[in-house]
Amino acid sequence: MHWPAVLPSDVVLAGRILVKHIEKQSCGGVDSKINRILDLCENYGKLSYETKLEFHVYSIILLCCLQRFYASKLPLNSAITSEIIMLLSRIRVNSMAIVRMNHPDGRQNLDYNATSSVEQVQVAQAVYSRGSLFNHSCLPNVHAYFLSRTLFMRATEHVTAGSELELSYGPQVGQWDCSERLKYLEDRYSFICQCSGCSQLNFSDLVHTGFRCSKPNCSGVVLESCVAKYEKEKLKHFKGPDSLQYMLKDDNIGRVARHLFDQNDYNRCFEPGHCLSCGSFLDILASQKTIAKAEIHVRRLQEAVASGEIATDLVVDALKSIDILRTVMHPFNKRIAEVEDIIAQAFCSIGEFQAALKHCRASIEILEKLYGENHIVIGNELIKLASIQLSNGLKSGADNTSRTVAIFSRYYGSHADNIFPHLRYLRREASTLQ
Repeated sequence: MHWPAVLPSDVVLAGRILVKHIEKQSCGGVDSKINRILDLCENYGKLSYETKLEFHVYSIILLCCLQRFYASKLPLNSAITSEIIMLLSRIRVNSMAIVRMNHPDGRQNLDYNATSSVEQVQVAQAVYSRGSLFNHSCLPNVHAYFLSRTLFMRATEHVTAGSELELSYGPQVGQWDCSERLKYLEDRYSFICQCSGCSQLNFSDLVHTGFRCSKPNCSGVVLESCVAKYEKEKLKHFKGPDSLQYMLKDDNIGRVARHLFDQNDYNRCFEPGHCLSCGSFLDILASQKTIAKAEIHVRRLQEAVASGEIATDLVVDALKSIDILRTVMHPFNKRIAEVEDIIAQAFCSIGEFQAALKHCRASIEILEKLYGENHIVIGNELIKLASIQLSNGLKSGADNTSRTVAIFSRYYGSHADNIFPHLRYLRREASTLQ
């Protein structure tokens, strides 16, 4: 049995840590206590009963696997089992996924279909003691990346002296809305996030899954109950109207939630189904039904893009669907950006590059509002846009290449070309147009 292919990665990591510890023990000078291997925090007491049971089962399985080689060092008893359970708990909250960028060979021609498949793929899992010291933020100022097994930490913005360096444990503002982030972090790491992204109102969380106001020409956002609940909770962090008014100087928030400026009782603003700008009511259930029907055609096009067999009628139906989605979703709802990207990829596949450019730009404009203009997600999307432009000899591709390189350099420094070799090809193609 090939156990690494069967057991979860954190259990496999625990086994490797135990073996390394035992081997060091045989050379002398190493504490025999398993629970002293990792001098890091654990969250066993906060775990659900289901997760505790899972840890108990896996600790016994792991111990049985190791008995074949280390029976004398790891006797099968309750004490050793308990120590392995605590080791698993420490690994769960302190380990990091070692990832690499999955992308085509940098020497081949660029096209939208190739760059649209760019993604981070987990290749291993490890515990980095120093990396474990960083706290989480959904608006991180530090980016973690790997070259082989080496962990690099890089500040992505200017950090003033005395300010905390924070990285993301996974979810970020723009990626998920606040309710999804809080649930993930509590389930995975047993803490309730109170970072600035989760404790202060921000434009991205308001519109991420928001609905369009029923009143024509109103730019306000309508929230469903779950989202409204978490956004309302953020107001508890403000002490008096002055501190809230200071935060509301964000023009983007003012456009979608103008009603907040006009209220003495801010809690009344976050009523599910009511526009945060004008107060108009929206039947969210009816809107959700409309969205569900439109999504049928979007999914069909997505499946066709994946198969490489794109019929014209599927593209036409998807274009009608995104028009419908725009009538019920807020203009900066992330799902619209995702659908725009699917349509752009479809147009590229059938050689309609001008149409692909239009939809690719539309997707990026939304994502820039959700993530910020210099986020690495925008860098990944700009690669797609620049690829289309450069392949069609458009000089605008050179400008977007420069912006892409700047974003990747912000996140990866001098290692940017090693992380994503296509940057070299982009620069080379862009230089021929300047």
